Amino acid sequence: MKKINLNDSIENEMSVDGYRLNPTEKYVINLLEEIEFQQSIMMSFKIMGYPPALKNYHAWLFENGFSVEAPNPTNELVAKYYGVKPLWKTDYSQGIVVKDENDSDYFIVMECSNKNKGYKHTIVILTLGGCM
Repeated sequence: MKKINLNDSIENEMSVDGYRLNPTEKYVINLLEEIEFQQSIMMSFKIMGYPPALKNYHAWLFENGFSVEAPNPTNELVAKYYGVKPLWKTDYSQGIVVKDENDSDYFIVMECSNKNKGYKHTIVILTLGGCM
């Protein structure tokens, strides 16, 4: 497992496909260290508008039978993607699963591609409360 700080991942080299996070890597994060910056990103969505990449997450939720209005993906469902493959990967974003280093919670993280004006390479925890 590789501990990362999502705020610092900008320093990582970009892969051939334009993303910095590798979906086949088992990443762990410390949610307490991430939460303040992640809340700021969510606030910027409300002020500046949502990136087009968020539609990819909504499509994934819909395809997997989850509510877009009240997303409730489960640890059981996302755990099988952890360090194996992305939940989704498009020209606008990729969704990967990371784990809390202090807990058994999994989180869905979206990395925006450079096609998202104002949000290129922004990395967002979409399930701040963890998966159910």
